[in-house]
Amino acid sequence: MNEVMERKIITVLLDKYERSSFFRTDTTPTKRILLKLYENGKCEFLDYNIENSEQRIRINECVRVLAKKGLISYEWMKGEENHILSKVWLNMENLQQAYSLTHRQPQGDFLADVDVELVECMGSVQSKWMKDFLLDASEFVKQKRKLPPLLPDNSQERKSLLQALRYIDANGSDGLLKRVFSIRCFGDSKYFERVIEARLLRILKKYLESDEYETDEQVLNQIGIAKYPEQFEFCGALSLEYPDGKCVDFVSLCGGTIYMQDITAANLRISKNVRRILSIENKANYFDYIGKHRKTDDLVIYHGGQYSPTKRLFFQAVADASMNLPWYHWGDIDYGGFSMLARLRREINVNVQPYRMNKQELITYAPFAISFASQYSAKLQSLVVNSDLSDCVECINYMLEKKIRLEQEALLE
Repeated sequence: MNEVMERKIITVLLDKYERSSFFRTDTTPTKRILLKLYENGKCEFLDYNIENSEQRIRINECVRVLAKKGLISYEWMKGEENHILSKVWLNMENLQQAYSLTHRQPQGDFLADVDVELVECMGSVQSKWMKDFLLDASEFVKQKRKLPPLLPDNSQERKSLLQALRYIDANGSDGLLKRVFSIRCFGDSKYFERVIEARLLRILKKYLESDEYETDEQVLNQIGIAKYPEQFEFCGALSLEYPDGKCVDFVSLCGGTIYMQDITAANLRISKNVRRILSIENKANYFDYIGKHRKTDDLVIYHGGQYSPTKRLFFQAVADASMNLPWYHWGDIDYGGFSMLARLRREINVNVQPYRMNKQELITYAPFAISFASQYSAKLQSLVVNSDLSDCVECINYMLEKKIRLEQEALLE
């Protein structure tokens, strides 16, 4: 029983040391790491109850034993020598032996091991958002000498998170259903949802180029993890030509829907009658446009939120088949809408032009604009210096000046 109490005393002292500024700065303590057992009526170790003589004597004996081992030093309460302890403190020169007694890995060693895990993972992935997260986590561990909030304390959960990052990165543009991903990565169809998903979403919302209004499902879809197979919706003179000579033509339909399997199995073709491409972020605007405003020479694509790896392949197939046709994008006049435009220019077609995303639209529909706070202003400010959006600066600056944004549904008539 005394050995259990000895370990408990040392454990409390080690906890106090690891919470101290000396540990965080990795410096030799200039003050004692001490525990008040009874001083001015205060006690920091609740097991030390001076009213319970049996317990008090037992702890007194444990302290003497630990002192003989050189792990701690102690001091009696004045006038109560050999009767009531006032305080105990760690002997820092024997810190390693204190850790050994508690069968506990030194926190410094633990953090060094975690940093190795992070650096190794960083070297094995290519995705920018992953590298940014892992680099920030590594710097946090080194500078703060503790785990960052986005990294699990539990060793197995932490390894599972890093394993998920590696798998997602290696999977590239191949989308996976959520439970299929969980089985392939962890051998358990529900492990991802149960253990990893919530934390990964917090990481994605911080490090991905995503809009704050996107749902969890949309955010996961952006990295290729979907609840259901993704559909690509469009309206216009587009066709699929298969190697056996068969052709599926969507020109006569009000709208078409294809899947990733269609893109990989056939060649996507755009009719010579098409004169421009228009991608539309919001579904209500997409249906309104194809129902009321679409010209016969338009190819209209439902963009949705920040696109997934599989939708990127669809957009790329359209770009490859478009023969340099003008491409316009219609999104919200807000951070998300402009970041989607920038991404289309950066990854699909450098010449994509904004459609109804300008200062004049903001002025015209000002009664329907939504105000925003300073935190949102900081996000918008990052777009001003984005080289992919140099032609949109006038509109973005007007948004910053008036502190307003406009959802594209406001433009529906």
